[in-house]
Amino acid sequence: MNNVAAEMEHLHKLAKGNPSKRFTRLWGLITNPLWLAHAWEQIRRNRGAQTPGVNRLTAEDVDMVSVMKLAERLKTGHYRPLPVKRVYIPKAGSKTKTRPLGIPSIEDRIVQQALRMALEPIFEADFLSCSHGFRQGRSTHTALRDVVRTYPSASYIIEGDIEGFYDNISHAKLMTCIQERIADGKILGLIRKFLNAGYLEEWTFHRTFSGVPQGGIVSPLMSNVFAHQLDKFMIEELRANRVQTREQQRRRSNPEYRRIDSRLQYLRRKRERTGDASLTEAIVEIEKRRANEPYFLKDRKHPGKLKYYRYADDFVILVYGTKQEALDTKRKVAGKLLGMNLKLSEEKTKVTHWDEPVRFLGYEIRGIPKRNGVGIWARLSIPQDRLARILAAIRENCGFHQIPEADLMQQVGAQFRGWCNYYRYATSPQRAFSRLASETWWAYAHYLARKHRCSIRRLLQGKTQAGGYEAVAAKGRRRKTFRLRIGDRDLFLDILAPKTASIHQVSCHQNWTVDLMPLKPTNWQSGRSLATRLAALDRANGVCERCHENHAVKVHHTAPLRKKRSLIARVKSDQSQHTTAIALCETCHLQIHQGNYGPRKPR
Repeated sequence: MNNVAAEMEHLHKLAKGNPSKRFTRLWGLITNPLWLAHAWEQIRRNRGAQTPGVNRLTAEDVDMVSVMKLAERLKTGHYRPLPVKRVYIPKAGSKTKTRPLGIPSIEDRIVQQALRMALEPIFEADFLSCSHGFRQGRSTHTALRDVVRTYPSASYIIEGDIEGFYDNISHAKLMTCIQERIADGKILGLIRKFLNAGYLEEWTFHRTFSGVPQGGIVSPLMSNVFAHQLDKFMIEELRANRVQTREQQRRRSNPEYRRIDSRLQYLRRKRERTGDASLTEAIVEIEKRRANEPYFLKDRKHPGKLKYYRYADDFVILVYGTKQEALDTKRKVAGKLLGMNLKLSEEKTKVTHWDEPVRFLGYEIRGIPKRNGVGIWARLSIPQDRLARILAAIRENCGFHQIPEADLMQQVGAQFRGWCNYYRYATSPQRAFSRLASETWWAYAHYLARKHRCSIRRLLQGKTQAGGYEAVAAKGRRRKTFRLRIGDRDLFLDILAPKTASIHQVSCHQNWTVDLMPLKPTNWQSGRSLATRLAALDRANGVCERCHENHAVKVHHTAPLRKKRSLIARVKSDQSQHTTAIALCETCHLQIHQGNYGPRKPR
């Protein structure tokens, strides 16, 4: 195997062409050092790569030698997954509730990523378009877009939530789903080992009999494979997301609407042909009549009674019918989930009328009648508790006046941008953005006043005179905000709200494609990159920086690179030496190295 991306594309093509094909010979892929190297490249840049697992190793402790040894252990059968380290993080929407998060060891993350690279091309060929969670080119916004597009035809909405979805996935049923596509016994055995690896909580081992650990690299894919049963049930058995044919659309159309529209088109063509301006008044009147006439007959419904969209364990079902039909649908879905050893959350699963607010993926959706009284449109709103939550988080961070100003400025700006970018698709969100910007400004001003032990008025006077408080233009906005100069960089408190956008304009990839970061060349792994060499020679102007006489031909790294054991450590050391490496002549370089370029002798 010479090309990992081509191999993944080949797997996807085979799975797409034959929906019943069961794949064998996948073990040779994930045990290939090149495949594992690509897997390591995908995860080593993640922020979580520096989070240690139960063996306390991080990304800095892994290099290509470690990857080669890992491949050998997989081939010989000596590899065993370690238990994940369980921590608890706050649950969204609650100050007291938490959810468990499993942190695998760094080697287990590499193997899980290699496993995901082999399985994802196969199962992505089976996943349906109604599934949006943890999939390439899809997001919460694509799920919201589909809901908003089909909302105007709904009568009742079922807000679905699966209780303890990740913790209650049956291992036996999950393996049955995987075996529908995978026939490689060693791959299936490796998946079982990950599922049964258990977890450590306060250094006490606990066995796992069900569920997939949240935080694992392969867990999102496994959860989608398991939830695919529900997607198939909704599409195939309950016939959700059906598209009407042209003949069905013609039969549902209103004859009176067609008659008015034909008359309107005739008058428009006549005015264009004759130039008779007197027809304009009649055309305007007929346009008003057409706007108040429904396009479809009320007694002839769409052949599809349901629309269904899912993101992870949250789903929405739009029912084009009566409340009793919505309750029957909810009962059928609950029965299907019971067959999967899952349960609908009674607290969060509601049947809501279209004119009442519905919560989905952090937005509030509500049907609003159109001005002409014919039809409805979906309004996306920002819930007040979401705004209150981000305000509380920003105020909490600004309450620590011992934090360096640059760090807090970057952190608060990132919080503001992230929240506004997520809610920029709401209907008229600028009012909420303005309030958030104002409250963020005041929280940051109070932080600076406490830090400098002065009033806000005195603070602004001093900042204005020093150029630390002035107008900033960015993103098509202009606002006075705090600025900070650090070296050659000019930082400012980013409270400039992004421009709003329409949820209808959100696009997603219809077809799965390989998305791999390429492996970097290895010639700089020793820590002696061309960038460091050129920077040092340029600073010295070709003259030795030690004797100031001879011509500079060598570059000396002030920090010993041989002590940097891992690849990442060597790269970081090289980056830091862009400014500290010195250019020397050959004589001075040998003198610094005590006459040879071997390891330094202890003093």
